[in-house]
Amino acid sequence: MKGKCLFNYTNAMEKTIGNDGVLSTDIEHIKNEIEESYNRLFKKYENKELGFMDLIYQKDLTTYNELKKYSKDFEYIIIIGMGGSILGAQMVYEAIKGIYYNEHTTNKKVYFLDNSDPEKTFEVLNLVDLEKTLVFAISKSGNTAETIANFLIVRDRLKNNIKNYVKNIVIVANDGMLREMAEKEGYMLFDVPKNVGGRFSVLSAVGLAPLSCMGINIEMLLNGARDMDKLCKNKDIFKNPALMNAVIHYILYNKGKTVAVLMPYIERLHKFGMWYRQLWGESLGKDGKGQTPVVSVGAKDQHSQLQLYLEGPKDKIITFLRVNKFKNDLIIKNSNYLSGHNLSELLLSEQEGTEASLTSRNVPNVSIVIDELNEYTLGKLIYLYEMQTAFMGELLKINAFNQPAVEDGKRITRELLRGKSIEELTGFKSYDKNYIIEM
Repeated sequence: MKGKCLFNYTNAMEKTIGNDGVLSTDIEHIKNEIEESYNRLFKKYENKELGFMDLIYQKDLTTYNELKKYSKDFEYIIIIGMGGSILGAQMVYEAIKGIYYNEHTTNKKVYFLDNSDPEKTFEVLNLVDLEKTLVFAISKSGNTAETIANFLIVRDRLKNNIKNYVKNIVIVANDGMLREMAEKEGYMLFDVPKNVGGRFSVLSAVGLAPLSCMGINIEMLLNGARDMDKLCKNKDIFKNPALMNAVIHYILYNKGKTVAVLMPYIERLHKFGMWYRQLWGESLGKDGKGQTPVVSVGAKDQHSQLQLYLEGPKDKIITFLRVNKFKNDLIIKNSNYLSGHNLSELLLSEQEGTEASLTSRNVPNVSIVIDELNEYTLGKLIYLYEMQTAFMGELLKINAFNQPAVEDGKRITRELLRGKSIEELTGFKSYDKNYIIEM
């Protein structure tokens, strides 16, 4: 299982789109800045601060293979988590298995509880046979409020309906309430390396433990990431796709391109876009800096957002994700110019047309072209974006691996649930009725 990938940045350069692109002298002018950013990042790696770069070289997958065998007796999987603790597994699952995989009657059904929405949790619990359900609760800190809340609800259902319910639960946590419960009650338990942040954790137990139970080839996922790592360690920017893409985004950000749009032309990569949105936004949105990540899906969002991209504010850089070979295809018949063509030909022609239209209006765009979507090429794509984000953080001179503002929101939430008021916690008074309109 292999697959070629290409990074094409022709349409982001001055040669193609004039002054709206990256000038031939721009990269040369910040050559020292690029070198310093590269060196700072790899110094952090040498100091064991960046565990995500080591995850891809884990050799012993025995534990995951044993978990895979154990899971064969279950017909349903529920994964409970928030943000980086669940998006990675969700993204890989949908990219490899497809959007409607659960609808095939013979397949193991997989459900993701990624919010504290009571109706969603209620519906999932009504869809599964608890006796035949394997539950993953994932939180590195072990204290994520939404994850604990959903887990306690699901655990109580299991406890009230199954005699030996412990066998139905797997915990992935380092500390906190979840780990304490796992150790006290005897649940299967996985650790997360302390130097790996949530949104960079898909290739740790956070992603690999549940994915191993879903029929995903995790070894090929890691192989793809390893092969990408060889490119990402190259100091020559013209041979390092992650560094080059980070530099292009950085230069254009400084020219007012404050919105970064990711536009996959395949439905299976929609969740990849959601994963990217968290990775790029939460890693880089600090100290008044950062690009706003937006996800569009081609070709359908040509009919909702493309008008804005073409004639709206010139504040965007677009990245196309294109897959050349589809697992399944359909032929169009009984039409004029469409007749005899495959559906994939229409989709890819629409991508080419959108790319040409944006380029003609000097909207900078780059393309990542994948020969075919499988675990190997997805592993490459995951690691490319993790490294691109890390390089961009160094170029912006920010810490791409924390999220201080989010932590403050979590603190306020906990105190509200303990009975304190918003005014006590923040100094803000309650809503002014003069500014409320009843509808």
